[in-house]
Amino acid sequence: MNSLLIDSSNPSFDAMNSDNLKISIEKNHPVKSKVLSKKINNIDTDIAISSFADAIFITISQNQKFNIWIRASKSDGILLNEPSYQIDTLLGSSQDVLFGIYARHLIESIGQTSNKTLMLSISITDKSKNTFKQIISTILDNKLW
Repeated sequence: MNSLLIDSSNPSFDAMNSDNLKISIEKNHPVKSKVLSKKINNIDTDIAISSFADAIFITISQNQKFNIWIRASKSDGILLNEPSYQIDTLLGSSQDVLFGIYARHLIESIGQTSNKTLMLSISITDKSKNTFKQIISTILDNKLW
């Protein structure tokens, strides 16, 4: 078993217990993750979701690339009793409004039950409404917040 935490080359390492130890580490690991692959409109779409203590990191890719990086957060409204959302493009072009819509939709969902920040990496080739709905639905069906 290869691990950063366990030196399996050590002669005192017990190979019989390695699987039990690996399972125990994964169950108790502070970062929860899911990796999904799905064909959406005949395009292979990869989605990875990771939940950290203070952030949710979501990667959506239809071309095995990281194209745009967006940070989204929720804060309490100042004048109204409604939340306010901040969407910032960290890397890549902010010209494509669709990516901001993905971030806004996801941070609204996250904000219903958590105060975590969203870090979104998105690189899609199909920008249709149907693809948007399927990607969002897949993420919400597998949410970790």
